[in-house]
Amino acid sequence: MTLGLAETGNALRFARDTWSIPAMYGEVLELLALLSFLWWGLLLVNKWITNRSAALTELRDPVQASFLALVPESILLMAIAVDPYSSVVTTVLFWIGSISNLAYALYRFAHMWMSQRTPDQTTPSLFLTYTASVLVNALVAGLLGYREYGWMIFGVGTISWLILDSVLLQQLMTGGLAERTRNFMGIYMAPGAIVLVAYQVLSDSASQSMITYALAGYSLFLTLSLAISLGWLRKQPFAAGYWAYTFGVATVAQGLLIMAREQHAFIFQTVTAVVLAASLLLTLLVAIASIRLFALRRYYPPAAVPSVPQK
Repeated sequence: MTLGLAETGNALRFARDTWSIPAMYGEVLELLALLSFLWWGLLLVNKWITNRSAALTELRDPVQASFLALVPESILLMAIAVDPYSSVVTTVLFWIGSISNLAYALYRFAHMWMSQRTPDQTTPSLFLTYTASVLVNALVAGLLGYREYGWMIFGVGTISWLILDSVLLQQLMTGGLAERTRNFMGIYMAPGAIVLVAYQVLSDSASQSMITYALAGYSLFLTLSLAISLGWLRKQPFAAGYWAYTFGVATVAQGLLIMAREQHAFIFQTVTAVVLAASLLLTLLVAIASIRLFALRRYYPPAAVPSVPQK
């Protein structure tokens, strides 16, 4: 939820810079993202205090452990959310999020060969730890002016993406994805979109380069592929994990919006507007469905059960 709201808010901020739309729209979503971050942060702290065994189970689970990478990633996005209002808070949040993000990525990466993993545990959630969150780290570093540092992190996230993508695609083609984890495909689309944005931010003036267009083409191709797969994806009942789709689509919109500052062709501007509109509609629909689950007291998932003992 936090990431989806924050990234949609960031997309509207980019739209403000590109098309001069009112700033308040993006700021409202950033505020909602901040409130969401505080709420989920309190729940996580409470879980570690009152139900430590469940928290440790989650940390040791080869699939669920990946989602803990969302914590430093959320901190990084909050750094961007508050950037227009306090440079000091932004700097503190960035370095807390950046260092903890890399530390957790190193910890989980080392466990790739230190513990066994069954084929059904090879899911797009792996992207959260070594790829998507690290690329967000690089993107935020670029936005805040830490360009050389950002390029180093960009290398970690991009190379991890290229390596892991072949592993995940092999598993998706041969082993498929269980219905209860199909919203993980929202995670699968994220790295390419983040690379599209991060590359432009770090390069500063690369919005019209061949590499940027290639990345934009791949991001749109993957987004449309998931749209075609909608019937297959919706076999999983709505759950909190559906917020993953909002992050990916909003990030694709951001990448196109940066390009649209210099690419004024009607067709490109139209495609950008359509993707942004789709992002806003998707976020709205997921938010409404989430409120419904809250009202039914079915939003929070049950405690994770380890899928296989860890050695």
